[in-house]
Amino acid sequence: MELFTDAQLQRLDIDTLRRMLRAKLGGYVIAVKDIPAHHLFYRGVHCDACPATTRRIFYPPASVVTTCGRVNRAGEPRFYCSVAAPAVFYELHARQGDCLALSTWELMEPLWVHNLGYHPNALLRMGMQRDGIAMRPLVTHSIPNETKKNRKMRHRLSLAFTANVPPGKEYRYKLSIAINECLSHEVTFPYPNPDRDPDAPRHKRIAGTVYPTMRMRGDADNAVFLPEFVDSSLRIREVRYVLVEDADEARFAYTWLTVAVANAFDGDNIQWQRAMPSEGRRRSHIVLEDGHWVLRDGGGPISDFH
Repeated sequence: MELFTDAQLQRLDIDTLRRMLRAKLGGYVIAVKDIPAHHLFYRGVHCDACPATTRRIFYPPASVVTTCGRVNRAGEPRFYCSVAAPAVFYELHARQGDCLALSTWELMEPLWVHNLGYHPNALLRMGMQRDGIAMRPLVTHSIPNETKKNRKMRHRLSLAFTANVPPGKEYRYKLSIAINECLSHEVTFPYPNPDRDPDAPRHKRIAGTVYPTMRMRGDADNAVFLPEFVDSSLRIREVRYVLVEDADEARFAYTWLTVAVANAFDGDNIQWQRAMPSEGRRRSHIVLEDGHWVLRDGGGPISDFH
């Protein structure tokens, strides 16, 4: 049973949906996770030329956020990224000839996040294999001794949050935004005691949301962070300017060439390297074969990608 009808999603605003959703949740129990320090995230941005500054590949300014996304309202920037670098090409619907700035970011301190959309039935709908689901019990069964009522609501929320939003139906993002905001606002944390748990997140707020990458059948994860936590807790490590040489969405296949690399920064300025490896070592390829993501990176051996 859907949380809201399509007609309701078209007619109602996000705040109204959120109030109605809160009433539906009742005593719903949620689980939040902490991401440990030094975890890496990858972000891709379309760029016609090598970006000169890191600000170009940060979260966008509010003035250019004119539409809603999976978790953001119009006018509210968010930092969308992925836990695996190849996922960026799928999420951006990259096409042959596109040029992207693919950046690597390191989390400098642990943060609290929501994990949304990981109910086994939601992952099956994306195309994830059952053996892959069985390997992820920490997110698919994140609440010990979960009640039947809670499990049923988590199922409905997961399906709603990860629903496909085709072009022309962007109003459906109102529901995933309402779900994310409603659950985030229901959580408060005491400040941890550094003497008892020095590895606990120091912030008592939800910093973002982690959810399965729909375009990779749930086999990789996306993350989205609030701008304030990007500023306080993420550090850029590397930028690669890449050319998409081939894109075959039917085969889930991408080939890209690294054109430029930078891993040094002078304030906001990106310092691109002058020397580059041979072209063969800068070419990467990923494809879905027999249910497995196969990655060839820089002319190296083929390996399964998880």
